[in-house]
Formats: sequence, C-alpha cells, structure tokens
Amino acid sequence: MSDPHPTLTTLLELGFEDRPPVTHVPPSLLWMVPSRLSSPLVSVCHRFANFDLVASPEIKFFGRYVIHLGGVHGTDRTLSFIEGEIPNDLESPLEVAAWVSYVLKSDRAELDPLPDWFIEGEQHWDLVFARMFPGEWERKRAYGACPKCFINRDYARPLRRNLLEELSCLAGETGMTFSFDGRVLSISTNESVHEVVASGDSWPSSYQVFVSPESKLPTRFQYRQVEVSVFEDYVSFDRIRFGPCQAVE
Repeated sequence: MSDPHPTLTTLLELGFEDRPPVTHVPPSLLWMVPSRLSSPLVSVCHRFANFDLVASPEIKFFGRYVIHLGGVHGTDRTLSFIEGEIPNDLESPLEVAAWVSYVLKSDRAELDPLPDWFIEGEQHWDLVFARMFPGEWERKRAYGACPKCFINRDYARPLRRNLLEELSCLAGETGMTFSFDGRVLSISTNESVHEVVASGDSWPSSYQVFVSPESKLPTRFQYRQVEVSVFEDYVSFDRIRFGPCQAVE
C-alpha cells in the first residue's frame, strides 16, 4: 500500500515526532487554539524552544491533500499563530526542509534557535521555486547554462566606443561574429576584429548576428562586470540584444 502522505514520513526523517505533544499554551488560553493544531490525529510535530510546529494533512479543492503547518507561540498574555502549507508528496528530506523554511520565512524570528535542517533548507529554496514556477525555473536553469562571459567595465567602455565607430561606418547590413575562448572575447566583422580580455567558460561555438548602422549599443554600463551572453538565439551585450544569431565554425 502506497504512503498516502509522503511528506509526513519525510518529516520524521528530519526529526519530527509522530504525535504532537501538549502545545506550549497556558491552560486559560487553550480554548483559542484551532483544533487542528492540538488534535492527536494523523500528524507529526517538531518541538522548537518556545512552541510546537504541527504538520498534518488537509484536504483542499478537488480532494487535493496538502500538509498544513501550524503552531501557537504563546506567552501568559498573548498568542500568535504560525501557519503555512507545503505539498503532500515530498519524499526528499532536503526538499521538505526547503519548503518548511520557505513557507515559515516570515516567522523565522519566532523559531530561534533554528535546527540544522532548517538552515540547510534555506540554502535550497531553488527546489521550491522549481515546483512553484516550473516554466520560469527551467528558463532560469537554461540561462545559467548558456554561453556567457564577463568584461570589466573599464575594458567594456573602449570596446563599445570602437564598435560604435565601426557600426556608423557600415554601408549596410553585415555579419558580426562573437567568439570566446575562455580568456579573450573576439567580435569580428569583414572589416576588423575587436578583442577584449574576459572571464568565464569557453563557448562551444562562435555566433554570428547581422548588424547595421542602425544597430544599438548600451549607452552606459550599470555594473562593474559587463555580461555578453548567447541565449534563446540572441547575443546580448549588457542589456542590448542582437539577433537572431546562428552558430558558426
């Protein structure tokens, strides 16, 4: 029989207990605590120094389960409720830690001292974003792997000036090729070659775009390191894109 709530099982691997202990709330205020935070039904619990975090299944729309996270941080006079929800089907301890730390980020101050798994989870919120925004995350991953290099702004300025001069002298549209060997970025046309020292991994190919006297270049560089990259069939020089481009030998 398959596990109906994999996330609860994985929380046990992080050190959660399989039953919630008595919540740290003065008896006179217990009537204010939602029943789902004190119920001994299917749930697991982690004991923080000043309150108990209870994780329990909750049915949402269309019969979909989530794991509700809740706790009551109380003093003799006040109560504050800590709540959030995470997916029901998480089987990786690291992914569960990432989700718990992410949904409780606004309540972080109430959780001190933080367990090691919580701190490690904060370093892997990319696992949360990958599930929350899969299209955007896949695009971000693709961008992270695309050919790129970085030029010191002091070197990028004379490069821009030389390229502007060349563009202004073009008679019409012409090919411009970008290459990077891991040390030098080379930008060439039929007329000339411009080279500048850059950092990054060497590119698997050279990439050609077509430019004309109307082609634009950055007017100013905002950051100290100026990026030149090839992504989604365009070559970008800082915030200006050229293209579409094609790989060439």
